[in-house]
Amino acid sequence: MRTSSAFDREIVSRMQEITRLLLVRIRSLGDSILTLPLIEALHEWRPELRLGIVIEAPYAAVFRHHPAVKALFILKTKTGKTKTGHPALSRPRLIYELFRQRYPAVLNLHGGSTSMVITAATRSPLRLGQDTHRWSWIYNGRIPASSTIWGKRSLHTVEHQLTFMRWLGLPVTARSATLHIDPVARARIADYLQRSKISNYLVVHPTATLPTKQWTPTNFARLGDALLREFGHPIIYTAAQHEIPLLQQVQQAAQESHIYRADLTLAEHFALLERCRLFIGNDSGPMHAAAALKKPVVAVWGSSDFNAWHPWQTEYDVVRSDLACMPCPGYGCPVFGDPKCILDIPVSRVADACARLLSSTRTQISDSC
Repeated sequence: MRTSSAFDREIVSRMQEITRLLLVRIRSLGDSILTLPLIEALHEWRPELRLGIVIEAPYAAVFRHHPAVKALFILKTKTGKTKTGHPALSRPRLIYELFRQRYPAVLNLHGGSTSMVITAATRSPLRLGQDTHRWSWIYNGRIPASSTIWGKRSLHTVEHQLTFMRWLGLPVTARSATLHIDPVARARIADYLQRSKISNYLVVHPTATLPTKQWTPTNFARLGDALLREFGHPIIYTAAQHEIPLLQQVQQAAQESHIYRADLTLAEHFALLERCRLFIGNDSGPMHAAAALKKPVVAVWGSSDFNAWHPWQTEYDVVRSDLACMPCPGYGCPVFGDPKCILDIPVSRVADACARLLSSTRTQISDSC
């Protein structure tokens, strides 16, 4: 069994010879978006390398139009399809298809049980993943812990994803996340904005995956009201369909008239973000999408690790508390009961952060004219 090393010449040699590489990247919109710098780095290192990606159906739009991604293997979730209707495979069919493809190398970026089963089932001659993953014995190329490779404990998730490149001593000059928009979705959003006579708008995404990362709907409503009154920019609140009840709470608490969209596909959401003036939200997948599109971001921060998850390579302002218990796993708040870290953040602090970024971007636009 191959052991980990800081620089494995044999694996580098094999990586230079292969023509195709499979990445297993299941789970989470944010994680998927923060994989984009790795894809950029691999493509810059070897432009001819044909990348395939295993991704769950809800997140396929992240990679579907990336020029470096030559094949998508979409794992069916409960719904079985993305909202745009792209076909997805059951786990047995996915495993069969990957086995049939005979990828010469596979890199597991997740490490959970599903990704490990998929990685093992490919029967690829070169199976790579971190030594800290469960069942890491299935790998014949074990990547040491990211902190060991980078020589520091505090790492952004992008750096964690790039550990594979650094471990092998491969060049990592491209660290940006480039989100490629579906042209059909872009045209659809452009048409909607034109027909609705909406421009220079702000996007507010008031939802999060955990209560400890969730600012209150009432606070988001008050924030939108304040920003509309002060700056006059239209406010578009967005959410997924299963988050409609929270969006309704925002609408009920708001005193001004705003726009509410919970009917967008993920690709359309990206297209809407692409044209916005400012993104405001919790630590969430849409926050990372806005950052990847180089939009200014104001994030209302709760329990998650700021160093690991802050917006990547865009102008941003994170409004957060300073408590000794931060960060934490976020599945509950054993210290206060309710997540004081995010619930105690006042609307005024977030509004001030928005004002700073709106003023900054207005100056940049003026200077470029």
